[in-house]
Amino acid sequence: MVASTGKVGLGTVFKVGDGNSPEVFTPVVNVTAINLSGRSVEEVDFTHLASTGGFREFRPGFKDPGEIKITCHYNPADATLNGTAGLESKLNAGTTFNWEIDMTNAGFAYKLTGFGYVSGGDFTFTGEDPINFEVTIRVSGQIDESAA
Repeated sequence: MVASTGKVGLGTVFKVGDGNSPEVFTPVVNVTAINLSGRSVEEVDFTHLASTGGFREFRPGFKDPGEIKITCHYNPADATLNGTAGLESKLNAGTTFNWEIDMTNAGFAYKLTGFGYVSGGDFTFTGEDPINFEVTIRVSGQIDESAA
């Protein structure tokens, strides 16, 4: 049997850029999950009356880079999350920013980087769990993959 080369996500860090040159990326605190989803490619229908066998013909069109959902344990004192300077403030102001998902501490010298804005923020309050803040970041443009 061949051993898996996969890793768990423990140690993966989501970071927000400051927009300066050189850009400094600050890790968001208390992140419990990062989910990059919804990436897709539009289909363009090139079917015509002489399409072989009457089958539709498709080609790829525009690509949608998807969105990132990060779940955090919320504390309003945390500058990376709150409404003063953090992700909550980016939602309120409609600020765009560079982001980075760094997998170095998860065992890969690898990162994903991109551009986007906060398109949603949901709080969950229960008596049994920490207060959670789920932030949705709409990715805009291509996601770059590179060595960390």
